[in-house]
Amino acid sequence: MNLRHLAVAALVAATATAAQQPFSLNTGFHFPVQTIAVGDVLERPDGKIIVSGNMRYPDAMTQCSGLLLDPDGTIIPSPQGQNPWYNPMGGRIVPWGEDMFYVENGMSLRRFWLDGTRDTTFQNPPDPRLYMAQSGDFHVFPDGRLLLAGNYWLRDSVRGFVGWQYGLVWLNSDGSLDTTRIHRSIGGAFGAMEHIREMPDGKFMCSGGSGQFEGVPVEGMFRVHADGSLDTTFQVPHIDDWTESYGFLPLPGGKVLAYGRWHFAGMSDWVSLVRFLPNGQLDPTFNNNLDFEVTYPGTWPPIIMDVEPIGDGMLAITGTFDRINGEVHGGIAMIDTAGNLLPGYFGGNGCGGLQEGTAMPTWYQGILGIKPAQDGGYFIYGAYRGYDDGTTNDASQRLLSKLYGLNVGIEEQATGQPAPLQIAPNPASGAVQLAVGMAPPVQAMLTIHDASGRMVLQEPWPAGGFTHTLQAGTLAPGAYVARLGAGAGTALYTGRLVVVP
Repeated sequence: MNLRHLAVAALVAATATAAQQPFSLNTGFHFPVQTIAVGDVLERPDGKIIVSGNMRYPDAMTQCSGLLLDPDGTIIPSPQGQNPWYNPMGGRIVPWGEDMFYVENGMSLRRFWLDGTRDTTFQNPPDPRLYMAQSGDFHVFPDGRLLLAGNYWLRDSVRGFVGWQYGLVWLNSDGSLDTTRIHRSIGGAFGAMEHIREMPDGKFMCSGGSGQFEGVPVEGMFRVHADGSLDTTFQVPHIDDWTESYGFLPLPGGKVLAYGRWHFAGMSDWVSLVRFLPNGQLDPTFNNNLDFEVTYPGTWPPIIMDVEPIGDGMLAITGTFDRINGEVHGGIAMIDTAGNLLPGYFGGNGCGGLQEGTAMPTWYQGILGIKPAQDGGYFIYGAYRGYDDGTTNDASQRLLSKLYGLNVGIEEQATGQPAPLQIAPNPASGAVQLAVGMAPPVQAMLTIHDASGRMVLQEPWPAGGFTHTLQAGTLAPGAYVARLGAGAGTALYTGRLVVVP
């Protein structure tokens, strides 16, 4: 079982109390869980943190898959007792709307309200005509419909979708099988679609499967149209050996960054981070040959598990590695958009490791992901024990930690000057999340201005809310200034937004 399927994680917000170096460890945040892994997180508008994973916390006799934390990492007890909030969980969390989210749990999906109440209008199991043989990824559409990736058995005899090995399956927002869509077969030997990611044009990058899609031979990474049919204009080089593709990051101009671990035919070394041109060929202007190594105990290969855009022109990468080009980087590093390692970020040894199990002990050491917090910091999460930022080596850090952001060590702005408005993702082509890091406004308007200063969009900010979702895809490509304030008065928060096609 790989690290991603072992657990899923939490995103946290704790306020910095003193100026520190960018990306140094925030020692005011502590997550008390000892084992095994956190794999995905979601920060609620009130600052509390939903954690999904495979966890055992102090005084608990059994493992749990969902927790709720205060902003400093303290576990919040629930009315249900030791196995509290949001159970069962364990996998990736995807927000939906303002107050709900989907989460995977092994062989099924659940839908919850942010208060921990399960939404019973979403069927589980989703539909008697659908059986999951092997779980994979999922995509949530704005109206709540789902596209499932994996390996499924369908029993829709009316429309002729019967048998095993359907790799892409559509569901309605209530969990029932969408009978208006054509479900797609992966065919051939046993395998599953593992990861999907929607591109700005509505197409989907896909990975996994059995080497066939709809009866057509394909490599382990390919692209499909919005309706699920194969896009034959995208063909990656032949992959003669691989571990897994963990995800994709859409880039301007139709390019896409892929991360995981593969061996392409004709290349002497394994690679974990590559950039594809719009036609699927390797981009020669990107450094596709960063050398990732693992020197710690165990059998995990060096795999890139997450890529997070940071500021302008930087990408934070996380995974199971402790060396890059011979330099020490324990599970986390910074690169530029051309794929070159940037010095001066994420100093020290990074994350440490832990051993789990007695009869067949397994060594875990890796950072599954990094996500922005509401106050401008960042959360790292995965399966690790201890974190060293080069100045502070905190052995008490476990599975989920908080780092300061880029805005620390800077003198406070003069009174009356606007504070930074956090925007992610940025650049963007669809929905973006705007966040304020301090006092949430009670009555304020969000205005978007183009490069000439002309206001092109105005909408109210949720009263007392820390976050707000903006549909940036309705704006023309270009650079904008986002301003949050009271009407035409002084702005409380400002930020720069870049919209790409």
